[in-house]
Amino acid sequence: MTQPSRWGFARLARVAAAGLAVVLLGAGQLAAQGTTGKIEGLVREPSGAPIGGAQILIVGSAFSATTNEQGYYFINNVPAGVLAVRAQYIGYGPAEVRNVRVLAGQTMRVNLTLEQ
Repeated sequence: MTQPSRWGFARLARVAAAGLAVVLLGAGQLAAQGTTGKIEGLVREPSGAPIGGAQILIVGSAFSATTNEQGYYFINNVPAGVLAVRAQYIGYGPAEVRNVRVLAGQTMRVNLTLEQ
């Protein structure tokens, strides 16, 4: 092989390796989307006022979140399936929504109302 053809082969090998890496990383992202979803929502009082600092739990798991000042929360990478979501805050009774179906690659909205 001549010097220019060796350089061409080395360049082709680098481009092929980079392309393979992109495909494998993309496949990993697609696989991750295929098994998990996201839950988001609002926690409010019966009057509609937001409750900031409320704790949100997925019952029976280690997944949890805390609401912001507007009462908004989200939990990423939730395994797909049927589950229960519970909200609690000091001075309020807990609220729970059961039979929440989390779909892979989708965002499910679960709003909760806490009673004093």
